[in-house]
Amino acid sequence: MRHHVALSLALLGLPLAAQDINGGLQTGLSLPVGDLKDKTDFGTNQFFGAHIGGHLDFNLTPHHQIRGHLTYHNMPGSGWGGPDDFKNDFKILQFGADWVYNFQSPNQGWYTIAGASLNSVKNEWDAVGFSGSASQSGKLGLRGGGGYTFNKMFSLEGSLNQIFVDKNGSDGFGFDTATWVQVSAVFRFGR
Repeated sequence: MRHHVALSLALLGLPLAAQDINGGLQTGLSLPVGDLKDKTDFGTNQFFGAHIGGHLDFNLTPHHQIRGHLTYHNMPGSGWGGPDDFKNDFKILQFGADWVYNFQSPNQGWYTIAGASLNSVKNEWDAVGFSGSASQSGKLGLRGGGGYTFNKMFSLEGSLNQIFVDKNGSDGFGFDTATWVQVSAVFRFGR
């Protein structure tokens, strides 16, 4: 009996030991689009934001990979003008998983990304004479994109991200979806 348990545990461990797991960092620009940028008095009214995060890559085969990531986005706003001159800053903490398809290999070539995430979004707003904030947690997000791996340690990628948020209520943002383009330099370690 003892040998059967040991053999079972060893066999269960083989697929995990065969997994190629690597980690890394990504950083770059978060560019708000749609209502997140353009909706008067609610959007950022700003083209540039930034992000930084970490990820773990699980290479299932030479072409298929699962990537878990945690990313922080900061999208500062600028005033909209007018009598109240609203300014909206958005901060997003994103925890997600992506399916990555490598056309050649995980160490070089083109790849695509399709993923889902849970997000915590905070809007800090400022207007003439008053300020406040609104936050929403556990919001579902989707993303898709692609990139190019130059070598086993460096890639460039872009993705379109969308989070489904609450428009109304005490923590409403005034729009239904927060959308942005993410352009990242990806650094990998451990290959």
